Amino acid sequence: MDNNFSDNSSTTSERADFDGLWKDAIKRFLPQLIERTLPALYHDVDFSREPVFLSKELRDSIQRPVADEHNSPLFVDELIKIFLKDGRAEWILLHIEVQGSGGEDISFRMMLYCCLIFAHHRKMPIGLAILTKRRPKDEIIGAYKLEQYGSSISYKYNCFEVYALDDDNLLNSDNPFDLIFYATKKTIGLSGKSKEEKKLSYLLKLTRLLASKGWGKEERKDIFNFIVRAVNLKDEALQQKFIQDIHDFQGDDTMAQLTFVEQYFRDKGHSEGLHEGITIGEERGRREANFETARRLRAMGMIDNDIQKATNLSFDEISSL
Repeated sequence: MDNNFSDNSSTTSERADFDGLWKDAIKRFLPQLIERTLPALYHDVDFSREPVFLSKELRDSIQRPVADEHNSPLFVDELIKIFLKDGRAEWILLHIEVQGSGGEDISFRMMLYCCLIFAHHRKMPIGLAILTKRRPKDEIIGAYKLEQYGSSISYKYNCFEVYALDDDNLLNSDNPFDLIFYATKKTIGLSGKSKEEKKLSYLLKLTRLLASKGWGKEERKDIFNFIVRAVNLKDEALQQKFIQDIHDFQGDDTMAQLTFVEQYFRDKGHSEGLHEGITIGEERGRREANFETARRLRAMGMIDNDIQKATNLSFDEISSL
């Protein structure tokens, strides 16, 4: 399989990385994502009211064997309750799917999930499919239609093709999510040692660009975190080179160092070989990350024994989730 963000790792690991990467970005930058992908909706949303993320409700509405579709490692789904400001409707449901390579017909899946969400919530969701990689040529995207003996069903949804976006427009944009889209677009298919130098080049370029943006420090840290995790630089010598570069760089190097060490190397388990003076975060942070990973793996159906091996949590701790 041609993967976006990882090399030849296990399917479970790929899925956890892709899922966590995008869910974190959606939750952190939801207004910016809506502004970029659904501008008409953006003007109607009351962002003074916190959106409600309904991941559990979405899982409840998608029962097996439909839930098996989530086994695609490059697939993310999110259901969000969003409040409007004009009084036409107090709130709406936004169904977001992020799809890389693989998976079955996305239009069929979007229609099916729409039906299941409607049956569960009695409210039709607004559908948004974010495609990070081209779909098969014979697959129709953006709509699904089925007719049979006088009965028919037709469903249209919003489709945002990341791979078709213009590089210069993304780099010059004032919307933080455009740098997320750029990192996603440029790292598609990058895997293996021969591509590590290119990964480093993208990291250096985006680090400098991010430091030049007039966004808040926390905002830039979170974008940087996505970029580093998405690029997924694996070569340890190049990791050292990148760390040294951000130390020498005269921009906001504190932001880069903190995020790179506390998030990327800690989450990926690449703390070995880091030069002295680089901390990988407190033990509490590591345990919290392990608990979050355990929750996600359990939600995906992994047995407790395998979760224990992946997280080093005790069976009592896993059972308490």
